Amino acid sequence: MQLAADASVGYREMNDEWGAADALALRGAMARCAGDWHAAIELYREALSMFTIVGDLSSAARVYRSLAEALFTAGDFEAAIAVTHEGLTVLPDDPVLLSGLGNSLWFAGHEADALAHLNRVLSVDPDNRAALFARGQIHADLGRPLPALADLDRLRVCVHAAVHWRADLKSARGLSLIALGRTAEGEAELEEALLLVPHKGRTQWRVAEARLREGDTERARIALEAAVTSPQPLPSAHAERVRRLLRRMSSAPV
Repeated sequence: MQLAADASVGYREMNDEWGAADALALRGAMARCAGDWHAAIELYREALSMFTIVGDLSSAARVYRSLAEALFTAGDFEAAIAVTHEGLTVLPDDPVLLSGLGNSLWFAGHEADALAHLNRVLSVDPDNRAALFARGQIHADLGRPLPALADLDRLRVCVHAAVHWRADLKSARGLSLIALGRTAEGEAELEEALLLVPHKGRTQWRVAEARLREGDTERARIALEAAVTSPQPLPSAHAERVRRLLRRMSSAPV
C-alpha cells in the first residue's frame, strides 16, 4: 500500500494523470483484499474520476466493475446499482456489469428488474455462471421450481466453488425440489446446505419456506427467527420480508 501510495504521488508530480489513476486503482484493490471496504470505495472513486478525465474509457470500465463489486460486498446495494448503471453507459453490454447489476437489484429487493438484466446477460452469454446462479435462486425464492432447476442444475458441476456459494446452490435446489414433490431429494439438499454453512440466513429462510409448504408453522417460525438473527445475515430488504412474515404469523389466530 505504501509503495502504491508513493507511486501515486510520484505520478502526480510528473503530471502523469493516467499513472496516478492506475496507482489509485491498485491501492483500491489492495484495500479491498484487506477488507477495508470504505478505503477501497474511496480509492476506486478517485481512480474512476481520473480515468474519465484522461478519456481512458476501457480503464474506467474496469474500475466501474471493481467499485460496484466493492459496494455490493460492503452491503450498499443501491449505491452499487447506481454505479453499475453509470458503468453501463460506457460498456452497455458488459456481462460482468450486467450480472452484477442483476445481483445488486436482487439483494435490494427488486426481483423483476434483476431478472430482466440477468435475462439480458444470458441472452448473449448463455453460460454466464454468475447470472445463472442469481437467476436460478430468484426463481426458486419466487416459487418457480422448473426454471430454477433449469439454471441451478447447470452449476452442479462446480464442486470446487466457495462454500457459501455451494450452500446457496443447494438450498435453492432443495426448495425447488420440494415444491415439485421430490421431498426426499429436497430435504437432503437443505440438510447439506446447513452442514456447509450452519445457521446461514438465506438457508434458514428457505428451510422455513419448505416447512410452511408442509404446514409446519412452528418449525417454520424457528427457522425464520434463525434467519433474522444469523451471523451470516440476509440483505436488509430480504430480512425485512422475513420479519413481516414473522409478524403475520404472530398475529394469526391459533
